Amino acid sequence: MKERPLSETQYYLRSAVAGGFAGGLAKTAVAPLERVKILLQTHDKDFRRFSGTWRGPVYALQHIATSQGVRGLFQGHTLTLARAVPHAAIGYTVYDRVKLWLMPTPAQNTSLRRVLAGAITGISAMPFTYPFELVRVRMAVEGHVRPTPWGAVRGIYAEGRGRLPVLHFYRGFAVSLLGTVPYRGGIFLVWETLHAEAKARVDPATLQLHKTGIDLAMGAAAGTLAQVVTYPLEVIRRTQQASGRGSPDRMVGFRETVGSVWAVNGWRSFFTGMGIGLFKQVPMTAISLATWQLAKKTLDLPN
Repeated sequence: MKERPLSETQYYLRSAVAGGFAGGLAKTAVAPLERVKILLQTHDKDFRRFSGTWRGPVYALQHIATSQGVRGLFQGHTLTLARAVPHAAIGYTVYDRVKLWLMPTPAQNTSLRRVLAGAITGISAMPFTYPFELVRVRMAVEGHVRPTPWGAVRGIYAEGRGRLPVLHFYRGFAVSLLGTVPYRGGIFLVWETLHAEAKARVDPATLQLHKTGIDLAMGAAAGTLAQVVTYPLEVIRRTQQASGRGSPDRMVGFRETVGSVWAVNGWRSFFTGMGIGLFKQVPMTAISLATWQLAKKTLDLPN
Protein backbone atom coordinates (compact mmCIF):
# COMPACT_ATOMS: atom_id res chain seq x y z
CA MET A 1 0.00 0.00 0.00
CA LYS A 2 1.32 3.42 -0.97
CA GLU A 3 2.36 5.61 1.98
CA ARG A 4 0.45 8.79 2.55
CA PRO A 5 2.53 11.97 2.08
CA LEU A 6 3.52 13.85 5.21
CA SER A 7 1.43 16.81 6.28
CA GLU A 8 3.13 20.15 6.86
CA THR A 9 2.91 19.65 10.63
CA GLN A 10 4.41 16.16 10.42
CA TYR A 11 7.17 17.38 8.16
CA TYR A 12 8.20 20.24 10.45
CA LEU A 13 8.06 18.08 13.57
CA ARG A 14 10.18 15.33 12.03
CA SER A 15 12.61 17.84 10.55
CA ALA A 16 13.03 19.52 13.94
CA VAL A 17 13.66 16.15 15.62
CA ALA A 18 16.26 15.20 13.00
CA GLY A 19 18.06 18.53 13.25
CA GLY A 20 17.92 18.72 17.04
CA PHE A 21 19.23 15.18 17.47
CA ALA A 22 22.10 15.84 15.07
CA GLY A 23 23.08 19.08 16.80
CA GLY A 24 22.89 17.60 20.31
CA LEU A 25 24.90 14.49 19.45
CA ALA A 26 27.63 16.48 17.71
CA LYS A 27 27.98 18.95 20.60
CA THR A 28 28.13 16.17 23.19
CA ALA A 29 30.88 14.39 21.27
CA VAL A 30 33.20 17.41 21.46
CA ALA A 31 32.09 19.07 24.73
CA PRO A 32 35.47 18.77 26.56
CA LEU A 33 37.30 20.27 23.59
CA GLU A 34 34.77 23.11 23.47
CA ARG A 35 35.47 24.10 27.06
CA VAL A 36 39.24 24.12 26.54
CA LYS A 37 38.83 26.16 23.36
CA ILE A 38 36.76 28.80 25.19
CA LEU A 39 39.33 29.05 28.01
CA LEU A 40 42.16 29.52 25.49
CA GLN A 41 40.21 31.99 23.34
CA THR A 42 39.34 34.21 26.29
CA HIS A 43 42.98 34.14 27.50
CA ASP A 44 41.90 32.92 30.93
CA LYS A 45 44.75 33.70 33.35
CA ASP A 46 44.94 30.10 34.59
CA PHE A 47 45.23 28.73 31.05
CA ARG A 48 47.52 31.23 29.30
CA ARG A 49 50.48 28.94 29.94
CA PHE A 50 48.86 26.34 27.68
CA SER A 51 48.76 28.69 24.67
CA GLY A 52 51.30 28.76 21.87
CA THR A 53 52.02 25.05 21.55
CA TRP A 54 50.15 22.20 19.93
CA ARG A 55 50.45 20.20 23.16
CA GLY A 56 48.80 23.02 25.12
CA PRO A 57 45.19 21.86 24.61
CA VAL A 58 46.15 18.33 25.73
CA TYR A 59 47.78 19.69 28.89
CA ALA A 60 44.74 21.92 29.45
CA LEU A 61 42.42 18.90 29.25
CA GLN A 62 44.62 17.05 31.73
CA HIS A 63 44.67 20.05 34.06
CA ILE A 64 40.86 20.31 34.09
CA ALA A 65 40.42 16.57 34.62
CA THR A 66 42.93 16.59 37.50
CA SER A 67 41.75 19.76 39.25
CA GLN A 68 38.01 19.59 38.59
CA GLY A 69 37.35 15.97 37.73
CA VAL A 70 35.75 14.52 34.64
CA ARG A 71 32.62 16.59 35.28
CA GLY A 72 34.74 19.68 34.80
CA LEU A 73 35.29 18.70 31.19
CA PHE A 74 31.54 18.98 30.64
CA GLN A 75 30.99 22.12 32.72
CA GLY A 76 28.23 24.16 31.11
CA HIS A 77 27.23 21.34 28.76
CA THR A 78 23.60 21.41 29.89
CA LEU A 79 23.41 24.98 28.65
CA THR A 80 25.20 23.93 25.47
CA LEU A 81 22.47 21.39 24.76
CA ALA A 82 19.76 23.90 25.71
CA ARG A 83 21.11 26.10 22.94
CA ALA A 84 22.42 23.55 20.44
CA VAL A 85 19.34 21.34 20.18
CA PRO A 86 16.78 24.07 19.34
CA HIS A 87 19.37 25.95 17.28
CA ALA A 88 20.04 22.91 15.10
CA ALA A 89 16.36 21.95 15.01
CA ILE A 90 15.37 25.39 13.75
CA GLY A 91 18.45 25.86 11.56
CA TYR A 92 18.29 22.60 9.63
CA THR A 93 14.53 22.91 9.17
CA VAL A 94 14.94 26.47 7.90
CA TYR A 95 17.76 25.37 5.59
CA ASP A 96 15.61 22.74 3.87
CA ARG A 97 12.83 25.29 3.31
CA VAL A 98 15.15 28.09 2.20
CA LYS A 99 17.03 25.74 -0.12
CA LEU A 100 13.75 24.72 -1.76
CA TRP A 101 12.77 28.38 -2.09
CA LEU A 102 16.11 29.70 -3.41
CA MET A 103 17.14 26.67 -5.47
CA PRO A 104 14.03 24.85 -6.76
CA THR A 105 15.88 23.71 -9.90
CA PRO A 106 19.48 22.51 -10.52
CA ALA A 107 20.14 25.56 -12.70
CA GLN A 108 19.47 27.83 -9.70
CA ASN A 109 21.82 25.88 -7.42
CA THR A 110 24.60 28.49 -7.62
CA SER A 111 27.41 29.28 -5.20
CA LEU A 112 25.84 32.61 -4.21
CA ARG A 113 22.50 30.98 -3.42
CA ARG A 114 24.23 28.25 -1.43
CA VAL A 115 26.02 30.86 0.69
CA LEU A 116 22.81 32.84 1.14
CA ALA A 117 20.86 29.74 2.21
CA GLY A 118 23.56 28.88 4.76
CA ALA A 119 23.69 32.45 6.08
CA ILE A 120 19.91 32.57 6.58
CA THR A 121 20.13 29.21 8.34
CA GLY A 122 22.82 30.49 10.69
CA ILE A 123 20.99 33.60 11.83
CA SER A 124 17.48 32.12 11.97
CA ALA A 125 17.66 30.83 15.54
CA MET A 126 20.30 33.16 17.02
CA PRO A 127 17.99 35.74 18.64
CA PHE A 128 16.27 32.96 20.58
CA THR A 129 19.24 30.79 21.55
CA TYR A 130 22.09 33.29 21.99
CA PRO A 131 21.50 33.95 25.73
CA PHE A 132 22.02 30.22 26.38
CA GLU A 133 25.40 30.44 24.65
CA LEU A 134 26.45 33.42 26.76
CA VAL A 135 25.49 31.65 30.00
CA ARG A 136 27.38 28.56 28.82
CA VAL A 137 30.53 30.62 28.13
CA ARG A 138 30.36 32.21 31.59
CA MET A 139 30.06 28.75 33.15
CA ALA A 140 32.96 27.46 31.07
CA VAL A 141 35.38 30.20 32.13
CA GLU A 142 34.69 29.76 35.84
CA GLY A 143 37.25 27.31 37.17
CA HIS A 144 37.52 27.66 40.96
CA VAL A 145 33.87 27.36 41.98
CA ARG A 146 31.55 25.17 39.95
CA PRO A 147 28.79 27.55 38.81
CA THR A 148 25.14 26.70 38.35
CA PRO A 149 23.10 27.86 35.35
CA TRP A 150 20.87 29.99 37.54
CA GLY A 151 23.88 31.48 39.29
CA ALA A 152 25.36 32.47 35.92
CA VAL A 153 22.00 33.92 34.83
CA ARG A 154 21.71 35.98 38.01
CA GLY A 155 25.26 37.23 37.61
CA ILE A 156 24.67 38.39 34.03
CA TYR A 157 21.33 39.94 34.98
CA ALA A 158 22.98 41.88 37.80
CA GLU A 159 25.43 43.41 35.30
CA GLY A 160 22.55 45.25 33.68
CA ARG A 161 21.42 47.32 36.64
CA GLY A 162 20.48 50.84 35.62
CA ARG A 163 19.73 49.84 32.03
CA LEU A 164 17.91 47.07 30.23
CA PRO A 165 19.34 43.97 31.95
CA VAL A 166 18.36 41.77 29.01
CA LEU A 167 20.96 43.50 26.82
CA HIS A 168 23.76 41.91 28.83
CA PHE A 169 22.56 38.50 27.68
CA TYR A 170 23.53 39.61 24.17
CA ARG A 171 27.18 40.58 24.74
CA GLY A 172 28.98 39.83 21.48
CA PHE A 173 25.74 39.32 19.56
CA ALA A 174 26.63 41.74 16.76
CA VAL A 175 29.98 40.11 16.04
CA SER A 176 28.27 36.71 16.25
CA LEU A 177 25.92 37.75 13.48
CA LEU A 178 28.89 39.07 11.51
CA GLY A 179 30.71 35.77 11.88
CA THR A 180 27.70 33.54 11.28
CA VAL A 181 27.13 34.73 7.72
CA PRO A 182 30.50 33.54 6.32
CA TYR A 183 30.69 30.59 8.72
CA ARG A 184 27.32 28.96 8.00
CA GLY A 185 27.37 30.22 4.45
CA GLY A 186 30.79 28.62 3.94
CA ILE A 187 29.74 25.32 5.49
CA PHE A 188 26.74 24.89 3.22
CA LEU A 189 28.59 26.23 0.18
CA VAL A 190 31.26 23.52 0.53
CA TRP A 191 28.69 20.87 1.54
CA GLU A 192 26.43 21.47 -1.45
CA THR A 193 29.30 21.94 -3.91
CA LEU A 194 30.97 18.68 -2.90
CA HIS A 195 27.65 16.82 -3.07
CA ALA A 196 26.98 18.19 -6.54
CA GLU A 197 30.46 17.14 -7.69
CA ALA A 198 30.03 13.68 -6.18
CA LYS A 199 26.70 13.16 -7.92
CA ALA A 200 28.25 14.18 -11.22
CA ARG A 201 31.41 12.07 -10.93
CA VAL A 202 30.58 9.01 -8.80
CA ASP A 203 28.31 6.11 -9.60
CA PRO A 204 24.95 6.42 -7.74
CA ALA A 205 25.22 2.89 -6.34
CA THR A 206 28.65 3.68 -4.88
CA LEU A 207 27.36 6.92 -3.39
CA GLN A 208 24.47 5.13 -1.71
CA LEU A 209 26.70 2.33 -0.40
CA HIS A 210 29.19 4.72 1.20
CA LYS A 211 26.83 7.63 1.90
CA THR A 212 27.58 8.04 5.62
CA GLY A 213 31.34 7.97 5.11
CA ILE A 214 31.10 10.42 2.23
CA ASP A 215 28.87 12.72 4.28
CA LEU A 216 31.39 12.65 7.15
CA ALA A 217 34.26 13.53 4.79
CA MET A 218 32.31 16.36 3.15
CA GLY A 219 31.21 17.70 6.53
CA ALA A 220 34.82 17.67 7.73
CA ALA A 221 35.95 19.63 4.67
CA ALA A 222 33.15 22.16 5.14
CA GLY A 223 33.94 22.59 8.84
CA THR A 224 37.66 23.08 8.20
CA LEU A 225 37.25 25.85 5.65
CA ALA A 226 34.58 27.72 7.61
CA GLN A 227 36.54 27.53 10.87
CA VAL A 228 39.80 28.86 9.42
CA VAL A 229 38.14 31.79 7.64
CA THR A 230 36.02 32.99 10.56
CA TYR A 231 38.17 32.09 13.58
CA PRO A 232 39.35 35.64 14.47
CA LEU A 233 35.73 36.77 14.71
CA GLU A 234 35.02 33.86 17.04
CA VAL A 235 37.88 34.91 19.34
CA ILE A 236 36.47 38.45 19.46
CA ARG A 237 32.99 37.10 20.18
CA ARG A 238 34.14 34.83 23.00
CA THR A 239 36.17 37.66 24.55
CA GLN A 240 33.12 39.94 24.52
CA GLN A 241 30.97 37.21 26.03
CA ALA A 242 33.44 36.72 28.88
CA SER A 243 33.99 40.45 29.39
CA GLY A 244 31.26 40.78 32.01
CA ARG A 245 33.58 39.36 34.63
CA GLY A 246 35.97 42.29 34.23
CA SER A 247 33.54 45.01 33.10
CA PRO A 248 30.15 44.10 34.57
CA ASP A 249 28.84 47.65 34.56
CA ARG A 250 29.06 48.32 30.82
CA MET A 251 29.04 46.72 27.40
CA VAL A 252 32.53 46.25 25.93
CA GLY A 253 32.54 47.36 22.30
CA PHE A 254 34.01 45.74 19.21
CA ARG A 255 36.98 48.11 18.86
CA GLU A 256 37.91 47.85 22.52
CA THR A 257 37.70 44.05 22.36
CA VAL A 258 39.94 43.92 19.28
CA GLY A 259 42.45 46.12 21.10
CA SER A 260 42.45 43.95 24.21
CA VAL A 261 42.97 40.77 22.16
CA TRP A 262 45.79 42.38 20.15
CA ALA A 263 47.51 43.52 23.36
CA VAL A 264 47.98 39.91 24.50
CA ASN A 265 50.17 38.66 21.66
CA GLY A 266 49.54 40.73 18.53
CA TRP A 267 47.86 39.09 15.51
CA ARG A 268 48.61 35.64 16.92
CA SER A 269 46.07 36.29 19.66
CA PHE A 270 43.27 36.15 17.09
CA PHE A 271 44.22 32.53 16.36
CA THR A 272 44.74 31.34 19.93
CA GLY A 273 43.21 27.90 20.34
CA MET A 274 42.61 27.44 16.61
CA GLY A 275 44.34 24.06 16.69
CA ILE A 276 41.85 22.69 19.18
CA GLY A 277 39.18 24.70 17.40
CA LEU A 278 39.83 22.68 14.26
CA PHE A 279 40.24 19.50 16.26
CA LYS A 280 36.79 20.15 17.73
CA GLN A 281 34.94 21.87 14.91
CA VAL A 282 35.87 19.50 12.09
CA PRO A 283 34.47 16.33 13.71
CA MET A 284 31.54 18.25 15.17
CA THR A 285 30.47 19.59 11.77
CA ALA A 286 31.03 16.20 10.16
CA ILE A 287 29.02 14.37 12.84
CA SER A 288 26.24 16.96 12.77
CA LEU A 289 25.76 16.93 8.99
CA ALA A 290 26.10 13.14 8.62
CA THR A 291 23.78 12.46 11.55
CA TRP A 292 21.28 14.93 10.13
CA GLN A 293 21.20 12.98 6.87
CA LEU A 294 20.82 9.64 8.69
CA ALA A 295 18.06 11.00 10.91
CA LYS A 296 16.18 12.38 7.89
CA LYS A 297 16.41 8.98 6.20
CA THR A 298 15.18 7.22 9.35
CA LEU A 299 12.24 9.61 9.64
CA ASP A 300 11.35 9.29 5.93
CA LEU A 301 12.28 12.87 5.09
CA PRO A 302 13.65 13.82 1.66
CA ASN A 303 17.45 14.28 1.45
